[in-house]
Amino acid sequence: MDTLYAARLHGFPNLTRGGTEPALTEQSVLSLLIVLGSSLSLVALVFAFITYSLFSDLRNLSGTTLMNLLSALFMSQILHVVGVGGVMDSELCIAMAFALQYVRLCVFTWMLLMTHNMYSQFKTGLHLVPVNDDDIGSKFIRYSLFGWGVPSLLLLASISTQYYERAGNLLDTKGMKERNCWFLDDDAFVYGSVLPSGAFAAATFYYLLRSTVLSRYIVGMQTDKRIRDKMRRKRTLQIILFTKIAIVLSMVLTLSALTKLIPSDAIWISFHVVQGLQGILVALLVTCNCQVLKLYASSIRKRAAKHVPSYIGLTKTAAPNASTSLQLLAWDPPPDLV
Repeated sequence: MDTLYAARLHGFPNLTRGGTEPALTEQSVLSLLIVLGSSLSLVALVFAFITYSLFSDLRNLSGTTLMNLLSALFMSQILHVVGVGGVMDSELCIAMAFALQYVRLCVFTWMLLMTHNMYSQFKTGLHLVPVNDDDIGSKFIRYSLFGWGVPSLLLLASISTQYYERAGNLLDTKGMKERNCWFLDDDAFVYGSVLPSGAFAAATFYYLLRSTVLSRYIVGMQTDKRIRDKMRRKRTLQIILFTKIAIVLSMVLTLSALTKLIPSDAIWISFHVVQGLQGILVALLVTCNCQVLKLYASSIRKRAAKHVPSYIGLTKTAAPNASTSLQLLAWDPPPDLV
């Protein structure tokens, strides 16, 4: 008897090992964790996106690139969940496989752009490049063309490779349906997704390393110890944050490549678990940090201050005198004498 997850997820390995009841229980728990993880990831990504949309301090170039990363990651989670139940229609299967490969590439391009923007900011702090506020708009346009445009070109190359592998019949999706239409054929997946994403990930870690070295020079140039410690703490938190996100995304990329190329039950299960939880991990990393929490605390204090009367905190002589006048009790302006 198949479990609910094994019945819906084609290609999921048979873990019953002879139909024993403990294996069925373990598989049921695993299916529940994957479904819950994917659902919570979508909710967490929406919350992170709304957080960066609400605060004006976060809607700078760095925050905008992060919002694009969250959007691409959200779409990849959605498409992954859609394929869990199995896709019977061949046209929908090939369309979802191409779309999923595109958004996976977008995740890594925007991750690269985030680290590149951080490195550019560090160079500006070291006065290696001039500060020009008018260049922010044009820079974001260039980022958008790279973040969404380069994956489009790679997708066209993947479509051409898939067309060649299938001898002109793109609707032949027999092998793809075994993997829930999450992956294209081997050549299209490796050359159109794995290798480019690996190159983007390598460039991301390169900029992280360059930013770390540059940050030490910037901090060392400060003469005031308090400013130096504050700057070191802020730069370190930003570098560590981007490094953690890059590690999570690189782990998902590695497991997806191994899942496609190596038939292994352990790798297949690990990929589903990490794929389902990556949204939660990234959302927690970008929202539960010192900068965002300080903005939340500042917003709460400002809202609380609006409900505090203006005379609270004044001296006894400056506070209004006790009076039975209804006009004073109501704080209405005095009538005109004329």
